[in-house]
Amino acid sequence: MSDQRLTYSQAGVDPEKAAGLIGEFRDYQKSRPRDPMLLSGIGPFASCYSLRNVVAEHADPVLVTSCDGVGTKVKLALEWGELGGLGQDLVAMNVNDLLCAGARPLLFLDYYACGELRGPAYLSVLRGIQAACEACGCTLAGGETAEMPGVYSGQDIDLAGFTVGVVDRARMLGPERVSSGDVLLGIESSGPHANGFSLVRQLVARERLDPRARVPFGEGTWAERLLAPTRLFVPLLADLLDRLHAGAHVTGGGLFENLPRVLPQGHVAAIDSRAWGIPPLFEWLAEKAGLQTKEALSTFNCGVGFILVVSPSEAASIREIVAGRGIRCWEIGRVEKAASAGPARVEWR
Repeated sequence: MSDQRLTYSQAGVDPEKAAGLIGEFRDYQKSRPRDPMLLSGIGPFASCYSLRNVVAEHADPVLVTSCDGVGTKVKLALEWGELGGLGQDLVAMNVNDLLCAGARPLLFLDYYACGELRGPAYLSVLRGIQAACEACGCTLAGGETAEMPGVYSGQDIDLAGFTVGVVDRARMLGPERVSSGDVLLGIESSGPHANGFSLVRQLVARERLDPRARVPFGEGTWAERLLAPTRLFVPLLADLLDRLHAGAHVTGGGLFENLPRVLPQGHVAAIDSRAWGIPPLFEWLAEKAGLQTKEALSTFNCGVGFILVVSPSEAASIREIVAGRGIRCWEIGRVEKAASAGPARVEWR
């Protein structure tokens, strides 16, 4: 029997190593600002958060949730040895979605899965998550670390996140607040964010891109341009939510799939094709992949990471505020009544 003995560590899972790394990160968290409403943090079976202040500040508080991941951008980051932005990617892909309901994030939880737990990569991602949460006024309340040899191989990891936010029911954003004549404002993305990377990775391999080589357009290396962390729109827009009618986070499916989700039926988002110049990076991706304009706009954000739907009287002021914060903002179109009833859609003109 002794020759057949097999331990959990021999099977590829090292609980002591995981506990040590989690403890190291817990010590790091102790040096960061603490949310007094978080009654328990990393360690217990479940995290507990007091809603006392939430109830006091809202007449009719509504909890808003989102769950998302980073997708195959993780794979490219691993291949290029550039993991530093993945924590922000994960937080941004979730908290930016809350803004579309007018909510501000309260809590965030992460899920880190791998074949073999590697300390530097793990701690780099968690510290990035912590920093992004702090930037958004959000509390990292806990998460899950899963070491699963056989499901993931080599250095592979997968990242997912879950966030909870709050908004007063009377201040919720959405299609019911949108009407014909509303202005569409596009806010600049930081790059591809975390969408379209299954296609990007194919192009990287085919074109044999060197992550440290300079791009043939503009400035920066391929790693800097393709792996730029997803922009956190919460710090930019949190104090403007009461002035919006709706907001669309431009993620998977691009402009053509995401913008109609925040428009009422029987309406069209008429987009001016000359409103902003599609950045050279996206032009390069579209050219190398042989994508037509609509295909590119349905795959990538093409330079517009978030779209605000506002009344005409607010448009100029909001554009000025966003630009004053160092982020480009364009008037990219208007909401119009469609000629016939039916699902909302985008018209590229």
